[in-house]
Amino acid sequence: PPEVVCTKRSNTGEEGEYFLKVLIPSYAAGSIIGKGGQTIVQLQKETGATIKLSKSKDFYPGTTERVCLVQGTAEALNAVHSFIAEKVREIPQAMTKPEVVNILQPQTTMNPDRAKQAKLIVPNSTAGLIIGKGGATVKAVMEQSGAWVQLSQKPEGINLQERVVTVSGEPEQVHKAVSAIVQKVQEDPQSSSCLNISYANVAGPVANSNPTGSPYASPADVLPAAAAAAAAAGAAGGFLTAEKLAAESAKELVEIAVPENLVGAILGKGGKTLVEYQELTGARIQISKKGEFLPGTRNRRVTITGSPAATQAAQYLISQRVTYEQGVRASNPQKVG
Repeated sequence: PPEVVCTKRSNTGEEGEYFLKVLIPSYAAGSIIGKGGQTIVQLQKETGATIKLSKSKDFYPGTTERVCLVQGTAEALNAVHSFIAEKVREIPQAMTKPEVVNILQPQTTMNPDRAKQAKLIVPNSTAGLIIGKGGATVKAVMEQSGAWVQLSQKPEGINLQERVVTVSGEPEQVHKAVSAIVQKVQEDPQSSSCLNISYANVAGPVANSNPTGSPYASPADVLPAAAAAAAAAGAAGGFLTAEKLAAESAKELVEIAVPENLVGAILGKGGKTLVEYQELTGARIQISKKGEFLPGTRNRRVTITGSPAATQAAQYLISQRVTYEQGVRASNPQKVG
């Protein structure tokens, strides 16, 4: 399949200039570009950065977000990102009304948490620096900024040399964490290896890969399971430290209903996804047997047991996965089943 060509070139661009890719949700693109492109032209003037944006339906694989490539000094990258973050926080009223949000139409689906997130795309080499040895660097960035930082898994089936970094928290926390990530971009001699903004020719079964904007890092990147549980706590507001999580180890049982045709998405090939979710969160997840439905429905019962933080994390991962899968099927009707 055609792949995105990432060269091995080093930090080219003018002396002291770097590149950063930012994901832009469709709802915010208009206010960033401005009437006839005025806003983006003004932003380039003020910051001295060069900004390119992918076309309106040219999304980053596995997401419905456009790619924005920013070139400039570290200071300019941070300034442009602050402006983008401000626009992303302004969710159009209509999109937050529950009756408008239809899970089966990815283009109108608005995850209300998105407004509090920054999503950056970095080459694998930079991702390695952000994670650090045994996750030490990403842990330090989270502790110092107060934001939650997650790296997507390497998608299967597509040759992408990049990872999505999702930073969640209050504006000031996100700003601090993004500055720390820009610092890593400066330290990585290969940080400008992937300068494309279009992914239109990226073939590959996106539907079967983990969502690139996936809410969890791959097990190798994750600090201990407690941190994965903190992900859910972080996503739900309030950041929990591993110590606090350990103290919260009282057992809890949660039951959720999952439509029969979506159970496969949670199980994964040979039960792989289910095992991974259990390892990541420390919760025990059981799915009712085939044909055993919740009374009067075609929904299977999923039982989650573990500490409150672990069950919350598992519930978060499962609901993200189900929503993602529904979106994928809506946009690829032939893949149903």
